[in-house]
Amino acid sequence: MRKILLLAFLFGEIVWAQSAEYEYVPLVRDGAEWGYSQQLFGKSYYHNLIQGDTVVNGEAYKKFYTFQSCEATAGENLAFVREDDKKVYITFNAALMPVESLYSTEYLIYDFGAEPGDTVTYFDWMLQQPVVSVIDKIDTVEVGASLRQRFWADDKVLWIEGLGVEEGDWLRPGCSTDVGGLDAQDRLVYMKAPDGTMEYETADAVNDPCYVSGVDEIDSDSWHVVRRGDWLEITFPEGLFDMAELLDLSGRVLWCDYLSGQTRVSLPVAAYPRGVYIVALSSAGKRVSRRVMF
Repeated sequence: MRKILLLAFLFGEIVWAQSAEYEYVPLVRDGAEWGYSQQLFGKSYYHNLIQGDTVVNGEAYKKFYTFQSCEATAGENLAFVREDDKKVYITFNAALMPVESLYSTEYLIYDFGAEPGDTVTYFDWMLQQPVVSVIDKIDTVEVGASLRQRFWADDKVLWIEGLGVEEGDWLRPGCSTDVGGLDAQDRLVYMKAPDGTMEYETADAVNDPCYVSGVDEIDSDSWHVVRRGDWLEITFPEGLFDMAELLDLSGRVLWCDYLSGQTRVSLPVAAYPRGVYIVALSSAGKRVSRRVMF
């Protein structure tokens, strides 16, 4: 009897230890960024970012951006999202989506509180209608050194907690086909946490011009950086690089500019705290970077 009790106690301790390793990770986190590839009419990359607070119809939301360059602009604030009790809701920006049903209504797009056997109804923003799925099973997968619940429907992964989707995009979980029936083959290539660390990345991520996983310094005599007051002046040979960037040491892009034939670019630094940063220049087949202090 004593042996049975001891085994039961040890089993209980093991189960407790295993369950203690799991902690829910929200999807809606200020500063989180996603990078996707798509194959419609040639391969390209785009990004989603959650950043900044706002109030819509009396409800607190985070601003949701979708953009193709390295930085989001106010004109790319497509929607507003919030998470409550493991459910993620969205409503759209009337300035960019002037369809009353999109900006006047809040829609559920993820339910990370669902259980196996539950029928979940969530919104497909491109079809502008609800989609119904039955959760077949839930397992766990390691993402960013933490366990995340993975939700299955129709024998396919529908959602991943704290990550969203691997196929489709943030706004269309599990689906990459547009209303015309064209398969854009949207795929997640990286997900960056609010602190700048990469929680998810694929081999294709390095082909995204805006992707940086940490920063390795690669110097070169082909370009020069000089501090001139509140600016960094960067000079380089004509036609050698296509993009200039300023990054912090985690690899987060703070500023970028596309180059078109020029041999010099001035980078404003007055707004940034004193410290060490990375200046990077890149082209289709070349990338160089250098630590700078200001």
